[in-house]
Amino acid sequence: MGIELRELTAADLPAAYALLVACDLDEAAAVAEEKLFGAAPDGAASTVFGALEAGGLVGVSVASARWIRLLAVAPTARRRGIGTALLAAAESAIEGATARTMDQPGNYLAPGVDTRNLETIGWLERRGYRPVEENVSLIIELVGNPLVSEARGRDLAARAERQGYQLRRAATGDRAALAATSGSFGRAWAFEVDRALDGDPPGVHVALRDGAMAAFAAHDGNNRGLGWFGPAGTLEAHRGKGLGEALYIHCLLDLAARGRRDCTVSWIGPRAFYQRATGIARDERFIVMSKELDRS
Repeated sequence: MGIELRELTAADLPAAYALLVACDLDEAAAVAEEKLFGAAPDGAASTVFGALEAGGLVGVSVASARWIRLLAVAPTARRRGIGTALLAAAESAIEGATARTMDQPGNYLAPGVDTRNLETIGWLERRGYRPVEENVSLIIELVGNPLVSEARGRDLAARAERQGYQLRRAATGDRAALAATSGSFGRAWAFEVDRALDGDPPGVHVALRDGAMAAFAAHDGNNRGLGWFGPAGTLEAHRGKGLGEALYIHCLLDLAARGRRDCTVSWIGPRAFYQRATGIARDERFIVMSKELDRS
């Protein structure tokens, strides 16, 4: 019996979840709806392709704007051209002439292909993809980390308050002010912060001065439930006051309270900040692959 290739809908989500578990992609399965059907900045939607054999889902690929957001094939169905067909289908839905792997701002499972996954990197290279960028993620230990404690969170908040700042959890009524503040750092940041604000409770902490937004930090705006920190930003006039550190620690305390043992910080900026604030358990490195598509 042959392979049927078709677009998937939300009704196929249970089958997609089971496929990702079978591929040993449990974290991807946990955010399957977000990765398959979730939007991205600027309203970019996704197109989801499935490969079916005897009525069962054996592979999936997701395209959104110019990104291949996800591609997975069941172990029992590999080396039969199914992955190649799914990749080609996703490429056909790419907007523009260049496809990139995985690192879609605002909605990504990982910021590229794990550098240790030489098999996948080689497979993509044989299909015309080339490495164009390397991204680093930091893993921060939460359990047993003396730098992540309620007492330290209170001390940092008190230090900020002595300088005239109020620290608190954001509420839905802060949406407009947060959009303006986070949007000054980029549309992807504003998109993730807005998603984090919809958490229960909201996954955003803010610092205010005289009622005006001075700094923010978010978690679970992307890969909700997997313990990802960011984005976070402090307006230039308020830097050097310790606000970023205080808000960072409050976000980590949220994650620890939800049972997370560690936290991922991706697309890192000041590495020294994270080393000093909480220590870094380890690095994870990712390669972004890109391909010029033939649109002739």
